[in-house]
Amino acid sequence: MDFVHLRVVYDGKGPLIWGRKPGTFGLQDKDGHLQIGTIGGAGETTFELSLQVKSGKSGEPVLLGSFAHGPPAGRFLYLSWAEGDGTLAQRLKLPLAGIEWSDIRESVKQQKPLVGVLVDHAPRVTSTGANIGGSRPVCWKLL
Repeated sequence: MDFVHLRVVYDGKGPLIWGRKPGTFGLQDKDGHLQIGTIGGAGETTFELSLQVKSGKSGEPVLLGSFAHGPPAGRFLYLSWAEGDGTLAQRLKLPLAGIEWSDIRESVKQQKPLVGVLVDHAPRVTSTGANIGGSRPVCWKLL
């Protein structure tokens, strides 16, 4: 089974309603644990991970691993913010759709990760004061 290395870069402020305690923002695995990222000089947070890759029923790549959520044809990553007591303040889905075999082969050949950048400078809340989560588009590229 093949592996692909991914890098997620989050350039944003986080949810409007969130306690902002250390260790409460990260990439969420299937057990609900958060992988804390590395903060860069411009305030962006970078996450590194590797996922297994296999062929799906139609030959498309299917990504597997503790950070790959959702059905095989609709895998995604969760970027999550939690409160100090562990309850979630917000989760964003980062779709893995669009990653093709050619991207994976080139990533492996060049020994470079596929990079997805999410710019999120305008967090919002609903009229009831709940953070607005949901899916955010990410374009995966070799940089």
